[in-house]
Amino acid sequence: MEKAIQAASVTIENLSLAFGTTEVLKGVNLEVEPGEFFAFLGPSGSGKSTLLRSIAGFGPTPRGRILIAGKDVAGLPPWSRDVGMVFQSYALWPHMTVAQNVAFGLEERKVARPEINDRVSDALALVGLSDFAERRPSQLSGGQQQRVALARTIVVRPKVLLLDEPLSNLDANLRTQMRREILALQRKLKLTTIFVTHDQEEANTMSQRMAVLDQGIIQQVGAPMELYDNPANTFVAGFLENRKEGEGACIPFAQGHANFPQERKSRRGPYRHSPPECDAHRSWEEGIEGA
Repeated sequence: MEKAIQAASVTIENLSLAFGTTEVLKGVNLEVEPGEFFAFLGPSGSGKSTLLRSIAGFGPTPRGRILIAGKDVAGLPPWSRDVGMVFQSYALWPHMTVAQNVAFGLEERKVARPEINDRVSDALALVGLSDFAERRPSQLSGGQQQRVALARTIVVRPKVLLLDEPLSNLDANLRTQMRREILALQRKLKLTTIFVTHDQEEANTMSQRMAVLDQGIIQQVGAPMELYDNPANTFVAGFLENRKEGEGACIPFAQGHANFPQERKSRRGPYRHSPPECDAHRSWEEGIEGA
């Protein structure tokens, strides 16, 4: 795109939120670096999507501070926060063409028509959909709809990209492909990205660091390999154990890789690593070759 997207830090300070008498976020503190690909990982009901939506400005205003590029945005509406969010359902307008869907946010911002045309063209080229501009969402595959949602988000040049389980509606093969595409796009744009998932493999293959949440509390923050090697508590150790006892698992990471052998010292670690030779790791490497 013609104008570079400026990556921003995201800082969460003592963030709490309750729905009635139920606390869903409990004193969350977190720092996401500019340009980082960061994952919120946890089981259903852990508070990960609520935390992401709080950053975006959807739902009740939480207590505490949310700083984007050093500016407290906790009381601002979503359109004033310089963030872009891709929803699990994609939320595309069915009566609009692909180009019209991508242009929608720019039109709401009263951007001049010549600039809208240029930026929509750039965004569609970036996600490989230049030839689909006049199609409607119903004429697209699930992966193509996902790319339209990404294009619609990045075209407004947000400082932070928020992804709320965007791959959950795709089949296994398409999920793998879209992981590579999202990671390559993020690296090309150098855009601060926060990705919500309950899938350990997605967090491992895409994120540089991740936060594991449970019951509205961040249990641990770190690089995937760090969390696997040195889990902070039994919940983190148990949640990250995605293979039953006695099975090895080759798992690629955004900053390296690890092969979990059949034997290990204890549930708390440390795990013993050996160089992996598996399709999953080769797929990860292929996903960043062009980034």
